[in-house]
Amino acid sequence: MSLETLARPYAQAIFDHSEGWGKDLDQMESVIKDSKVQNLINSPDLAYKQKTEAFISLFAGEVEEKTIKFIEVLGDAKRLSLIPDINLEYKKLVAEKNNSTDVLITSAYPLSSEQLETISSKLKKRYGENISVTTEEDASLMGGFLVRSGDEVTDYTIKGKLEKLVNQIR
Repeated sequence: MSLETLARPYAQAIFDHSEGWGKDLDQMESVIKDSKVQNLINSPDLAYKQKTEAFISLFAGEVEEKTIKFIEVLGDAKRLSLIPDINLEYKKLVAEKNNSTDVLITSAYPLSSEQLETISSKLKKRYGENISVTTEEDASLMGGFLVRSGDEVTDYTIKGKLEKLVNQIR
């Protein structure tokens, strides 16, 4: 079973029963990605209840009570490691509710504000006015950029163009 499949019911549950999870989920995701926290979660020396209590202690006074209860539910189910996937699924649900499209632009180098504006305006023509654009860098692309929206990937990279050329030559 994929992590997405495991995360979806949790994301749906918090989406259906209350609003305002975005900030807390983002905070939990950033913490759980820390290598020390990963070592804690994956430690065979601690019971999962102890792992959950330690994880909760990292958020004392910083997240809402509903978030603490949610962490407890995840801990009881031994699913703390799903937090990044739950956050992703939750964001998809919020975007769908808002008729918004999440678009990820991956470029070889940082995009200037002018480049980002040009790309965004073209993406708005394709996906509609209500898009949420995030960017990331991947030097292995050599140049250009990739656009991801849901399952759709559009390749405008030099690496992609070279691979197409190699395939045409063969």
